[in-house]
Amino acid sequence: MIAYFVMEAALESDIPTYSGGLGILAGDTIQSFADLEVPALCVTLLWKNGFTDQKISPDGVQLDSSQEWDINKYMKPVGTTVKIPLGEKDIALTAYKYPVKSLKGNHEIDVFLLTPDLPENDVETRRLCDRLYIEGGTTRLKQEIILGIGGYELLKALNFKPFLYHVNECHSAFLIGGLMKDLKELSRVRARVVFTTHTPIPSAFDRFEMKDVDALINRYCDSDLLYNIYREKLSETAELNLSWLAIKNAKNVVAVSRKHKYVSEAIFPGYRLKYVTNGVHHVKWASPHHRELYSKYINGWEEDADLLREAVSIPDNEFSKAHMLAKESLIDMVNSETGASFLPETFTIGMAKRVTHYKRNNLILWQPDTLIRVAEKKGGIQIVFAGKAHPSDEDGKNMIKAIHDSAAYIASKTKAVKVAYLENYNIFKASIMASGADLWLNNPTRPLEASGTSGMKASLNGVPNLSVLDGWWLEACIEGVNGWGIGPKTAWTDLSYSNDHEDLHDIYGKLEFNILDLYYKHFSEYLNIMKMAVATIPTHFNTNRVVSEYVTDLYLTSIVTCYHEAERGWVCEI
Repeated sequence: MIAYFVMEAALESDIPTYSGGLGILAGDTIQSFADLEVPALCVTLLWKNGFTDQKISPDGVQLDSSQEWDINKYMKPVGTTVKIPLGEKDIALTAYKYPVKSLKGNHEIDVFLLTPDLPENDVETRRLCDRLYIEGGTTRLKQEIILGIGGYELLKALNFKPFLYHVNECHSAFLIGGLMKDLKELSRVRARVVFTTHTPIPSAFDRFEMKDVDALINRYCDSDLLYNIYREKLSETAELNLSWLAIKNAKNVVAVSRKHKYVSEAIFPGYRLKYVTNGVHHVKWASPHHRELYSKYINGWEEDADLLREAVSIPDNEFSKAHMLAKESLIDMVNSETGASFLPETFTIGMAKRVTHYKRNNLILWQPDTLIRVAEKKGGIQIVFAGKAHPSDEDGKNMIKAIHDSAAYIASKTKAVKVAYLENYNIFKASIMASGADLWLNNPTRPLEASGTSGMKASLNGVPNLSVLDGWWLEACIEGVNGWGIGPKTAWTDLSYSNDHEDLHDIYGKLEFNILDLYYKHFSEYLNIMKMAVATIPTHFNTNRVVSEYVTDLYLTSIVTCYHEAERGWVCEI
């Protein structure tokens, strides 16, 4: 049994226990666990009031509020309570269970969502897991103790005996303390931990003052034991970096793309990482129109994504019809929510990401007069943006405001460019955007895109990427064949940062001299690129392949160790 620990998990569009890419990836991975009948379960936190309900004011300001939802409508309590020491208190925890069924309906993976919202806890404790990623400091520390230690203890109470704990990002790294308490030996602990690092951004590496950590967990895991597993002496004024705690105590440390492996090895000197490039669930993210199309021409594609290579043989008129139906859904959503008056015949670009500085969400609007010139010369451009900024990320919020202001300026100058912003981005809107755009734009600062998955969803639906050659796209892009790159194609070990103005020039240049002429004047050639996107990308960049690589390259080594330990008297489930 594999215990997959993650801070957020996207289970359904209306269950707000996710904020972005990590949660979406977790949801797709869990679905593939179910489809491939892998013995696994997931442990995450029950975010009672979600991440943030985003509204955009008429002047372009992001307004935030909590996301209220009916927990009992979607999942059931497990009926088991555990207590863990948290500082001077013993707090009670329970969980709700959400089953993820395989596509065939013959297997399911249980997701356990932990919560301290119980009558036996005080009001402060009950509210610890109200909002995802909103609180920092000791509140975040307590949340991660609940996830790591609380999750570990809950599985024991439910009589699960995982042979492996998969720590995604560092948020659940405290479970290593529980393993050390029970197994006593570092070698035995390491054999049961896989750690996947998902981002090279420092804010993802949680750091807490040692005095705060010690004060909260010393009755569960005393300082001597914690120092032992951290493998260096820490003073009370030192910080505990949970990413280092995880990497020092994992048998396998994994990056999420080949490029990210080299970026991460520079962050964690002295450690060699493996990599398993991310993917998306190839059935879940295909639009209804594309599912119908693929089922008509590619028998068995649901079970075997490799078969999507046959997309090149789909008749042009049928492929184009499926795309136009998906595009009409996007146009209808944009026009009904924003009044932007998008037209189905106009070339439409999608850009939807978490809004933060390094993702450069508004880069294409930095020189609006150049964009206007290109659009008026070539036939018109529509751009639909979406994505949330963290409520405390002023740079992200300012970027949303800048998009609004640029859109107003452009509207005053021309009708050849239309810009819209969809608020409250979620799974449902992502599926409409990724299948209905004509081009998917992704332009984060290189080399900070660990992997990325939104462009994979677009490619699955025949939407070509125009993306920075970083993360997964550095592996996937065949220039002019299945999409286009932004900026130079650097060596895997090149950790230099991309240049904003060079990338912007490349975006405008590719649009003017390559992409728009194909779309408006040689659409049959554009269709060939759309088909090649399907034939070359989801065939590899899917979560069935991701899970298979984890099982064969990482998990099976723990099974061998588990059998050896069983011979020594320690038993775990296989």
